Amino acid sequence: MTMDSKSELESYYEDLMNELDHHSSSEGAYKETLYIEKVLPYLQEQGVINDLDLHHFYKPRYGRIDGLGFNGDFNDPELDQLELVILINEFIHDDALQTLINTRIEQLKKSAIRFFNNSLDDKFIDSLEESSSGYAAAKEIFQKYKRIESIKLVILTNAQLSNRVANKKEVDDELSIPLRVDIWDVKRLYDLESSQSKSEAIEINLAEWGGAIPTLVATQSEDLTSYLCVINGDTLANLYDEYGARLLEANVRSFLEFRGKINKGIRKTINTEPELFFSYNNGLTATASDVEYDPSKQAITKISNLQIVNGGQTTASLLLTRKKDKASLKNVHVQLKLNVVSDSKSDDLISNISRFANSQNAIRDSDFFSNHPFHRRLEEISRRVWAPPSDENIKQTRWYYERARGSYLNAQSKLTDAGKKAFRSEHPKSQLIIKTDLAKVYLIFDKRPHDAIKGAQIAFRGFAQSIEKIWEKSPEQINDYFFQELVAKFIIWEACKKAVYKQEEFVGNTKATLTAYTIYVIKALIDKEKLEFNYPKIWTNQSINAHYHNQFLDTSMKINNLLNQLSEDTGKAVLSMAKSKESLTVVQKVIDSGEYFSLDMYFKSQLVPDSVIQEKRLDVKKQTEKTVKSANSLNELCVVPPSNWMTLISNAKNNDLLSTVDEEIISIIPNLLLGKSRRNPTDGQVTAINRVLDDLENKGIYLK
Repeated sequence: MTMDSKSELESYYEDLMNELDHHSSSEGAYKETLYIEKVLPYLQEQGVINDLDLHHFYKPRYGRIDGLGFNGDFNDPELDQLELVILINEFIHDDALQTLINTRIEQLKKSAIRFFNNSLDDKFIDSLEESSSGYAAAKEIFQKYKRIESIKLVILTNAQLSNRVANKKEVDDELSIPLRVDIWDVKRLYDLESSQSKSEAIEINLAEWGGAIPTLVATQSEDLTSYLCVINGDTLANLYDEYGARLLEANVRSFLEFRGKINKGIRKTINTEPELFFSYNNGLTATASDVEYDPSKQAITKISNLQIVNGGQTTASLLLTRKKDKASLKNVHVQLKLNVVSDSKSDDLISNISRFANSQNAIRDSDFFSNHPFHRRLEEISRRVWAPPSDENIKQTRWYYERARGSYLNAQSKLTDAGKKAFRSEHPKSQLIIKTDLAKVYLIFDKRPHDAIKGAQIAFRGFAQSIEKIWEKSPEQINDYFFQELVAKFIIWEACKKAVYKQEEFVGNTKATLTAYTIYVIKALIDKEKLEFNYPKIWTNQSINAHYHNQFLDTSMKINNLLNQLSEDTGKAVLSMAKSKESLTVVQKVIDSGEYFSLDMYFKSQLVPDSVIQEKRLDVKKQTEKTVKSANSLNELCVVPPSNWMTLISNAKNNDLLSTVDEEIISIIPNLLLGKSRRNPTDGQVTAINRVLDDLENKGIYLK
């Protein structure tokens, strides 16, 4: 098959496999693991899972598992119901795109069920090595079994799902609780990556969910149509049961992950006065990309991309109350304010609708950080700043910050093959920075590795709170040097990850944790000696040397031993233990003792006094402030019409108050406005213009 005859999906698959091959050979990691790590942030972002730990176990007789997580695990006795998430990664080693068929899906499902059922047998658990991934996963299932009300089996695959696979809810005689299978094939990943929308499309045909909902058209415009609707409680609960957190706008989803309690007032009303729910409850606010509205019946029959931006707790409480109390929702009705937003204005409008709809509750600005101007600033810098040549790239390249998911692919979508090649040469895939990695790296270098290794939403929230403080205090700190230092941190992180992943003695599912803690320990030791990474040098070289590698190896081995010892002492798995603040405190005490961790003398030679980096940041910040001030001043000067400038110059000359040099300086603006000059004045020239204006004002000549 020639390149021209390949489908976009096949080309995407080829690029994907090449990317995994490259990382596998350079990092010494299995492609299967790398594929999970690539897709996991999407699963978390889409609300498929809150958090998930990798546990690789497979024995035909006892079953299979590649990852384990729990949705709804708020450690609250009031919330005793959990959804168990089991991940199986069906990764196929083939250069050609393969198809996943029903028969194989059934085999994978049976294998996952076997592992679950065996995990309920303490004899099976006792037969496993305590240090094995299978033991940790089985023990967690055993301990939480009484709280598990349903199972979600997520099958991740780099194959394409066969068109013949039936789309039906799963019922299995081998299980006593409901099972749902969610398949993430390579096409689903491609569709999500190439889409710049924040969530995977949800198409709701209300005929399948209890019928059309009564609706009144409230307002209509080119970019926004708003409807007032009434939706039955059962319909809403059923939709939430099916789609879960995917139904919630990302900001609301992040908020609810930290406050997942049933609202007591909602619960009481449902159980005692369901017919008054509509009167007592404020209802929901939601957005959609499109609806089908029947004006003759004044009802909506279909909704595309429904996202609840306010009322997530109401929605969750309806379902949880129905499940916990066996309550009927037949007589519960909920007000729904539904806003259909055009694609062209979706980013700004949805952000504002979400922000204003939540202005009366506890959701903070940091919960809306995905639309913060910080991202636009960083994107603008990344498109403008060239990275120096390196050992891998003899020409200048750029680090591409993907503010909107899919923009890297979309930027190439309309290019010719030659254009795509040129784009990738300028923006290598290895220099793509995505939001979730940005949050992770920032938190690690901010000495919060326990937060960095948590779910994508949790990590992003912690990152948002830090950047909000910086932006509020001084947005000028987000400048070209900030970006260059950020890239240097990415280079350190990638190199450390490569060193850690190549160590065969490390348990595979702990390597991401070890990477985060290795950098944390090194950063803490550096700070202790008032030193700092030489970020400017790393940016210039676009790489680090062998001294870093040796330090990574020594520290990672020691932190691995320490975390394993703490795991043994506490009886908790390394993955869950390392996410706690208590474990971080223990590690910090070991660092402070100075008896276990140390910095290699050759590695220390690569560092600089922390004052050098602090001064660099301050100097660049001051220069940025000066540039911003000059730009604002230039804008103010250019608002004045050219005729007013000419009048000023004439009056000053008539009163013999303007030298030839000053006349040339002050003529720069009217010449620019009249098109006689196409060059904007420099910062120095803007300062000189303001000086001349001040002198003339002191002599009674004003620019009006």
